[in-house]
Amino acid sequence: MGRSASRHHAQQDGSCPSVRTPPERSPRSRGRADVRGDRRREGAVTRDGNADALSDPTLVARGLDVLDDVFYVYDADRRLVYWNERLNEVFAATDEELAGSDPASFFLPEDRDRVEAAVREVIEDGETTVEARADTPEGVVRFQLTGRRLHDGDDVVGFSGIGRDVTERREREVQLALQNERLEEFANLVSHDLRNPLQVATGLLELELLGRERERDGRDSDDGRDSDDGRDSDDGRDSDAEDRLERVADALDRMGRIVEDVLATARGGGEIEDPHPVSLATVAREAWDTVDTGDAELAVDTQTIVEGDPDRLDRLFANLFRNAIEHGTADHDRPVDTDPLTVRVVDTDGGFAVEDDGLGIPADDRDRVLDSGFTSKREGTGFGLEIVERIAEAHGWTVTVEGSDEGGARFAFDIGLDRPVE
Repeated sequence: MGRSASRHHAQQDGSCPSVRTPPERSPRSRGRADVRGDRRREGAVTRDGNADALSDPTLVARGLDVLDDVFYVYDADRRLVYWNERLNEVFAATDEELAGSDPASFFLPEDRDRVEAAVREVIEDGETTVEARADTPEGVVRFQLTGRRLHDGDDVVGFSGIGRDVTERREREVQLALQNERLEEFANLVSHDLRNPLQVATGLLELELLGRERERDGRDSDDGRDSDDGRDSDDGRDSDAEDRLERVADALDRMGRIVEDVLATARGGGEIEDPHPVSLATVAREAWDTVDTGDAELAVDTQTIVEGDPDRLDRLFANLFRNAIEHGTADHDRPVDTDPLTVRVVDTDGGFAVEDDGLGIPADDRDRVLDSGFTSKREGTGFGLEIVERIAEAHGWTVTVEGSDEGGARFAFDIGLDRPVE
């Protein structure tokens, strides 16, 4: 809808004149806009010396119509009596449809009480500000609404205000809050989970250095000791040193995995800026090759192609496969009298699923396994499955943790498909 030099004004009987012909208003409806127009007409001129443009009585109406914000005036009975063209555009409504509307009628039912309270506040206190959501032809829009009380002498005749679209601003605020929450999680992780293996590594290295110092001191004082006894002592010290250094290596390896998972978590939830067609079967097989799967087997039965980020989907599958291997078997090894663990990627009605025939996830833990830091393994970081969920969310998907038909774990992804799968 183009913007016109119109003045949207409902008459006292509820009728509404044509939007392109300013109505003739009564003295009560003569507002501050006309007073300003009178003051400008008393001597104001344009830069080129032309005073006629400023004396046009439709100037203020045209100025309001070019605003990106909605402008409105309600009378003391809470009926819409004046508005700019932006209100027509937002709701794709005619003047006849808008005239006399109640303030709360524009907004979602769950937000109407808030709007009603704001109307009472502006009438009683003189001003108000509130946010409310409206269902428009372009989707749900969040508005910041202002109100200022209007007077005619000592009488309250209504209120006016501005409705500003703050949908994107609120989305940015929510995103910022989520980012701050993640930063807090990372800070807690660095201060706790990284500190523990670092202290282990530091302590073991200090023990090794102390042992080597004592060894040097012992050589100076034990020159007369039997050579065989010396060899036995050296062998014991070498064994202890090797054990300590292996534990140091394990601690440093854990620190490396924590750092890798933290970075993956931070990157996994970002928006997919340049999605590509990705075959789930192909990316699943490629991810399987990057995981230490032992004698486990992969069965792929999916024809689904999605629009997404191949690298992030590779990590999603790799984390699910690693979880199946590490948590789906007892101590990572299947009993010798059972078949190898099998992990399957299958199509579902709404998308796809990754399932296994391992030990499964206890029902009480299924709502928690996707939470940050949750792990049932002492050496786990608790970030693997959270990364899976964030990558899914970045693609606009949801993931549900279930039990498989074989008694193992099942991660079902709803990617918005609606198809029957036999």
